[in-house]
Amino acid sequence: MIRQLSLLSAIVLGSMTTPALGQQASPWQLSGFGTLGMVATSQSDIRFARIGVDRPGSETPDFGPDTVLGIQANISLSPQTSAVLQLVSRERPANGYLPHPSLAFVSYTPSPDLSIRLGRLRVPFFMHSDSLDINYALPWIRPPVEVYGLNPFSDLDGIDVLYRTRIGSTDLEFHPYAGRSAIPIYKNGRGRLDRLLGFNVSIMTDRLTLFVGHATSPLTLHWGDPDFDRLVSILPPELNRELSGGRGHASFSSAGFQWDDGSWQLTGEYARRVNRRYANSAHGWHLTVAHRVDALTPYLTLARQTEDRPIAHYDFPTTLPGQLQRHAFEQFLISRNVAQRSITVGIRWDIQRNIAIKTEYTHTKTLHDSWGSYFPRGDVLANAPIDRSINMLGLSVDVTF
Repeated sequence: MIRQLSLLSAIVLGSMTTPALGQQASPWQLSGFGTLGMVATSQSDIRFARIGVDRPGSETPDFGPDTVLGIQANISLSPQTSAVLQLVSRERPANGYLPHPSLAFVSYTPSPDLSIRLGRLRVPFFMHSDSLDINYALPWIRPPVEVYGLNPFSDLDGIDVLYRTRIGSTDLEFHPYAGRSAIPIYKNGRGRLDRLLGFNVSIMTDRLTLFVGHATSPLTLHWGDPDFDRLVSILPPELNRELSGGRGHASFSSAGFQWDDGSWQLTGEYARRVNRRYANSAHGWHLTVAHRVDALTPYLTLARQTEDRPIAHYDFPTTLPGQLQRHAFEQFLISRNVAQRSITVGIRWDIQRNIAIKTEYTHTKTLHDSWGSYFPRGDVLANAPIDRSINMLGLSVDVTF
């Protein structure tokens, strides 16, 4: 499975295939990937959503969280220069499937161990960031939301540098990057990272990959749902300034490993975000063990996310209006807390070289002060997914072409 990840990551990074001896290399290469995925929850009054990725749907089963289609063009401009354009269509938080450019960059490679890229890139917050939309490259239907839901920003408009060196049988990669990133937020909100700076280090051997990264940025965040608009109309202005605006700051750290001997695979990742305003601070981890038996790969994943600090604190008056404000504010904090723990049992079936079918069963426990990765249907207070045990079934077909 490490070989699959390496191959697909190379495609995403824009590497060009070497032509056979005697053949002339084409300056153009086209490739693609897609997933048809569905998910269904055991409780009809809630719905699953990948926070910052898709729009919470009302359908059962819901095809929005995992279904995706991508087309990529690699263009060789010179022996040292190439360009990549990748268009991805998937459900967005603002609704609709309008394709958007997830990659659009020029790469300059002055030497085999150094690449400089400029344009639209992937923000490499996680170990599997390069292949987040290419579900075929991942062991799961989707990466564990307890970790990957901590940071929904995916596009980086900026520059990065990839420097690779080899020491004995070990490959080292240093990856600094800088730029900005923006995402839509359900329903009409917007988040933005300005002056984003980050640095990653990867260590790779034949069987083991280690990853560590850190990034920091000013944060702008405006919630756009009607419930939030009603909330800020009754809260003190000094508290509202802590909930939404353009003077926040965020930092994000992550570390992961993957060990693969061709038969057994062990993958783990830890991530932590720290926000000064507008969103809570939290950390999460996951651990996955998988075993390949011919074309079948069963796997087990344990995951958890924990809130470290709520968005804001406020001492409300003890009067009746003050207590009503406190109650409304506490409900808001709960709705923005996606802490939960889960256990997932799944199996992947590689029916062909470029086609995989996956099915997963996930048991999730949300906490008494969080919604987890779920949204209520209908009445928000009556159906809020607080302190619940939720079962979820997923099925996907992943292809590359």
